Amino acid sequence: MTLEPLTLGRAVALAAAFAAAGLAFVARSDDVGALDPLQRPAAASKNPSAAVLIAIARAGNRLVAVGDAGTVVLSDDGGAHWTQAQVPVGVTLTAVHFVDAQTGWAVGHSGVILATTDGGTSWRKQIDGFQARGLAVEPALAGHGVPAAAGGEGDPLLDVHFEDARRGFAVGAFGRLLCTTDGGAHWRHCEGRLDNPDGNHLYAIRPAGGALVVVGERGSVYVSRDQGASFERVASPYEGSFFGVHAAPDGRLLVYGLRGHVFASPDLGRTWADLSPAAASSAVTGAATLDDGRVALVSQDGSVFVGGRPGESLGRLPERGPALSAAAASPGGALVAVGPRGIVVLPKPAAPPAAPAPASAS
Repeated sequence: MTLEPLTLGRAVALAAAFAAAGLAFVARSDDVGALDPLQRPAAASKNPSAAVLIAIARAGNRLVAVGDAGTVVLSDDGGAHWTQAQVPVGVTLTAVHFVDAQTGWAVGHSGVILATTDGGTSWRKQIDGFQARGLAVEPALAGHGVPAAAGGEGDPLLDVHFEDARRGFAVGAFGRLLCTTDGGAHWRHCEGRLDNPDGNHLYAIRPAGGALVVVGERGSVYVSRDQGASFERVASPYEGSFFGVHAAPDGRLLVYGLRGHVFASPDLGRTWADLSPAAASSAVTGAATLDDGRVALVSQDGSVFVGGRPGESLGRLPERGPALSAAAASPGGALVAVGPRGIVVLPKPAAPPAAPAPASAS
C-alpha cells in the first residue's frame, strides 16, 4: 500500500519526526530502556515557550500548548507569560483538548495518551503504543471490512477529542482510532467504525454541525451522527489531505488542509462551498473562532486568514510571521498561535478588506 507522505500539515509538527520527503516516525522497538522518551520525563527548559510547539487549546481562561520532546506550556494571562508543566514522557506531543478548565488530554508520538485533572499543570500517562497492542479490539461494522487494529506501536496519534469527561477518541497515523467510555481508564481499538480499508492517516477529530467529524489523508471526511458509535464517509470536495476540522459559529462544518484548501458545509458534507483564499498557497494547519464570530486560520507559511462568516471570504492579514501549526483565541481577544518557533501572540485581528464571496460547489 502506498500512502501520501505526511506533510507538515496540521502537525507542522511532527516537525522533529517528519522528513520533508515522507514519513520518519519514531522507531518501533521492544527495547525500552532508561533513554527511551516514553520512560523519562520532559526536560525542563529555560525558555519553553520558544520550543517547537504543535497544538494549543483553551482550558477555561488558561492557554495550554504542547509540542516537541514532551513540552507543555501554560499561560494564565492571555499568552504574555508561560510556565512549563510537569510531563512524564519526552515524546513529541501533537494535540491537546480540554472538556473543562481542569480536565484534559494530550496525545503524541509512540501512541502516547496523557491526562490532566489540574488544568495542565501536571500530567499522567494513560497508555502508549506498546501497551495498545494488548487493548480490546472492536469488530468492523457491517460492510466496512477494515483491519481491526491499524498501524503499529510506534505510530503517532495526531488528535484527541472528548465529548465529555468520560467519552473520548484519539486518531492517528495509518487509520488509528482509539476510544474510551471511562475517561481513558480503559481504551480500545475502534478502527472498525470507519470505512478506511487503505489505512489512510487520520489527522483530526472534532464536533461540528451537531455531529462528530474525522478528517484525514486523501480527502477523507467521516461524519458520525450517533456520538461516534459509527461513522459515514461523505463525498469529499478535495482529493488532498485535510489537516483539521472546525465548527463555525453558525453551525457550518469547516475543513482545511493542503495547498490552502478550505471548504464549508452547512449540511455535514452533502454540499460544499469553496472558501479557499486566493492568496493561500501552503497548508492551512489550524483554526480558531474569534469573539466577534469570525474564524481565523493559520498556515504553514505564516499567513493568517480571517473571515468565513456566511457570504464572507477569507482575507489574509498583511503581516506574515514564522510557520504556524495551530491557534486559539485568548480570553482577551488576541489570537495565540504556535509553531516551530514557539508562541506567537497576534493582536485581535481587524476585519480584512472585503473580497468577493466564493462560489458554491456541490
